[in-house]
Amino acid sequence: MAFPRVSIITSTYNRANYFLPRCIESVQKQRNVNYEHIIVDDCSTDNTKEVVKEYAKKDSRIKYFRTDKNFGSDPGPKNLGIKKAIAKHILHLDDDVILRRGALQSLYKLARDGYDVVYGDMWIDTIGKPGIAHDFDLQFLSLRNYIDTSAALIKKSALEYIGGWDETLPKFVDWNLFVRLAKAGFTFKRLPKYTFDYTIHENAKSQRIKSEMYFHPVLGQLFKPTFDPVACKIRLGKHKPPKVAIFTIHYDREDYSKETYKQMKETAGYDFDWFSVNNGKEMGKWVKSASKFFIDYHQNKGISKASNDILDVILSCQEYDIIIKIDNDVEFITYNWLKDLVDLWERNHLIYASPYVEGLLDNPGGAQRIGRAFIGDTLVEITRHIGGIFALASAKGYEDLEFKDSHLHGMQDLEASNHFIKKGYMPCYIPKHIIKHRDTTIGQQNKYKDYFERRKTEKITETQAFSPKSTS
Repeated sequence: MAFPRVSIITSTYNRANYFLPRCIESVQKQRNVNYEHIIVDDCSTDNTKEVVKEYAKKDSRIKYFRTDKNFGSDPGPKNLGIKKAIAKHILHLDDDVILRRGALQSLYKLARDGYDVVYGDMWIDTIGKPGIAHDFDLQFLSLRNYIDTSAALIKKSALEYIGGWDETLPKFVDWNLFVRLAKAGFTFKRLPKYTFDYTIHENAKSQRIKSEMYFHPVLGQLFKPTFDPVACKIRLGKHKPPKVAIFTIHYDREDYSKETYKQMKETAGYDFDWFSVNNGKEMGKWVKSASKFFIDYHQNKGISKASNDILDVILSCQEYDIIIKIDNDVEFITYNWLKDLVDLWERNHLIYASPYVEGLLDNPGGAQRIGRAFIGDTLVEITRHIGGIFALASAKGYEDLEFKDSHLHGMQDLEASNHFIKKGYMPCYIPKHIIKHRDTTIGQQNKYKDYFERRKTEKITETQAFSPKSTS
């Protein structure tokens, strides 16, 4: 057997007489994609084992596994199937569906364009109508599931990252899985084509477990999920705590840098590594000793140049989950700000966030708000722009961000905000935590007149920029 490109996983219980054989034979009709078909038997009491073994004698692509106990629901057997799978892509095909001819080839072809999850449409043969179908939209997915398990081809690495299926939920486990994959930042693409046929029957789990409903003012009657789509954590089981990198660009004002770092350590409530760039002429050895990595230009090469170079260093480490840009003149008013922000990130990797920024005369709190929402019990205020004083995002989101070197100061925060919005991130302020500029902006202007005058006149051009990684 050629090495499989797709692992098709079918969990089953007492369906040997009709549904399971029909499902297996629909898979055998697929062409032009090497696959393995993993059948996970949830301790059936009928002749499931014998039926599958008979198919496997004639087709080496079929593999039979039996659970040690009866789970009574799909998530456990499906998680076992993921562990047994050897292909890079997985299709969870229910035992009561028929995979249409050419469906596997079409899904796999689309997946090769680089998407993490590709999904097709469903036809309900019992009623002669299509199932719910919709192009990918994360907000709509939080209200209603429009992706069916049997229609979705998913990268195995994505399933492993989120910890697989949630075995604690009584229902809507597929909805929960797709929400968690989406909030993790994995990419989705719909294939507008029927990929399988589903038969409604009395033993279907969806028919056996009653679902609560609620009324939505726009969408009408909707199913009430058995989990919180917004607040549920993305990753299940044991995993390493997210690793945080904070970078700061220093431009003289050594006293501010010292106080900012000291307060970060005292108030964060969560471990981090500090990366620093010296863009000025005056900076003591303490910055280098306190930093995980230190770039010393000895002159102002601009925020863009400094940001690009230190981001290259952080990303090349390939060990950080979260990157935060923090100015060297920040005063932290509240405690455990990083601990709480990491917890929010664990629930939605697609946040581009900052604490509330106090003391700004022209835009109190940071920037104009366009909405409010809750992630669990935490209020977030949605905006279109996160200021440059503090900005948190997934490291993955920074991978293709490069600031323009043609300006020195003032546009980088707009560049970053636009970049993350285009990638589907939600810029938001967290009112629970508060930061501010030391001495306020007016106080700084009075204290460091020379600094602010130089900032008005010093410029940088593309030709003056250093080549990447010219570090000390």
